[in-house]
Amino acid sequence: MATQLLSLGMFGVRLLDRILTAPAVLPHELADDLVDEINYYLPCTHGREQKMLFQLACELHEALDEAFTRVDGLAARHSAIGLVDALLGQARDQTHDPLTER
Repeated sequence: MATQLLSLGMFGVRLLDRILTAPAVLPHELADDLVDEINYYLPCTHGREQKMLFQLACELHEALDEAFTRVDGLAARHSAIGLVDALLGQARDQTHDPLTER
């Protein structure tokens, strides 16, 4: 389940859509599409969410390239959703500030 992605609301749904429908064959092509989507949305964000999405964008290329040789199959796309969701969870944990969140 893509709980981290869905917790982003409409933007998370847009990322899910991009993962499932982007015309990418190679991992770096899918990463490019996802980073484009993040960069489009990033100016609308602030604080922790902005840091979290920036970190996700920075890690996507390397993570997808290491995990896949091709991403044109449905199984690979579903695995990519899990990977992006895990990266988002890590980014959320790393940008957690216990002093400002009480």
